[in-house]
Amino acid sequence: MEQEAAVRDQVELTMRLLHHLLLDDKHGTTTNLAFSPLSLHAALTLLASGAAGATREQIVAFLGPAGADAHTALASKEASVGVLACRRSAGCSNPEVRSAMAVWVDASLRLNPAFADTAASVFKAAVRSAGNPAAARAEINEWFSSQTGGFVKDILSNSIDDDDDGSGGGGGAISASVFLANSLYFNAYWDHPFFPHLTEEGDFHVSPDHDVRVPFMAGSHQHAFKDVGCHPGFNVLRMMYRTGGAAGGDKMFAMYIYLPDDRDGLPELARKLASNPAAFLRRTIVPAQPVAVGELKIPKFEVSLKVEASRLLRELGLDLPFLPAADNSFSGMLLDPPQGTAVSSLLHQCFVNVNEEGTVAAAGTVGEIMGFAMPDDQIVDFVADHPFLFFIVEEVSGLVVFAGQVVNPLLH
Repeated sequence: MEQEAAVRDQVELTMRLLHHLLLDDKHGTTTNLAFSPLSLHAALTLLASGAAGATREQIVAFLGPAGADAHTALASKEASVGVLACRRSAGCSNPEVRSAMAVWVDASLRLNPAFADTAASVFKAAVRSAGNPAAARAEINEWFSSQTGGFVKDILSNSIDDDDDGSGGGGGAISASVFLANSLYFNAYWDHPFFPHLTEEGDFHVSPDHDVRVPFMAGSHQHAFKDVGCHPGFNVLRMMYRTGGAAGGDKMFAMYIYLPDDRDGLPELARKLASNPAAFLRRTIVPAQPVAVGELKIPKFEVSLKVEASRLLRELGLDLPFLPAADNSFSGMLLDPPQGTAVSSLLHQCFVNVNEEGTVAAAGTVGEIMGFAMPDDQIVDFVADHPFLFFIVEEVSGLVVFAGQVVNPLLH
């Protein structure tokens, strides 16, 4: 089935991005990080719909072998839902998940009518006119803030995490440009919340010679049986988010925490997952029947990342969209595009907060285009007191919505 193939591609893209971020000198395995594969996938798919020739072919190949139609259909399905569950303001306890897309175009440029129609009808993207540079920056920043509950703000700033490498990224001066934007907001309660009065400080082992004191959420009688998969070298805990029935539609969400056995085992675990994401990032990684849990401790954490992502994508082999070319790489998007039109920056910002009640997460992506189960009677402890990976997954489709790592819960 095309959608299943596209989801498999999205899972593999998640691990390629995560693995590369872990290998990066700036972020690496000594820094907390979070990003949204779903937001990046949506932005790249929209970009592909406006690209042409070799550039379009490379973007489609980067997304995965399911092909352009399958990835467009997947992005369209998520975009068309808008609010994937229900709004918390309606008194509903289901997860609140909002996804939105928008396109801003400078008045001196003309969008290809076919692209404008695709953006509106397939991606549900509002097409807007960009004013002068300062006004455009303010409008785009305000759009992201309003769409994400204020958690993604100032995404277009003068510098982005000091990662601007001179390629035109980093939110520099806005000239005659097209901006493609995707926002994502997630707010969900745990199916079985933690009691705040049981939260207490404990040691988190950042590295063999570095411990920090952090607040740990502790399991209660509600967590006597949990979905825990035990595998050679690591365990996986699945924590479901609350759904209230029909109001939540056909969506279910869960957080998966991948905890290596060894305190310094995060790099090896990341390599293992990257080598075969289809085998390790799936619902059956935990047993069908919950297992008895002895001690359960999860640190409260808040993780964020703000990055100019074009360098990351170029290092993974997606370079043509960022290289000025003479063959009108974005003629599918613009009529009479300026010579050497290219993506000058792809900015990504993400925020994830985990506490006793549940999880709040948000992400924004904006691209600028210019010229093994255990026996039932065995008790399993799950004490996340050293670095671990986490993934927020939509359970029905298998899409990875957010991903990241926690190496020190005290760092934001």
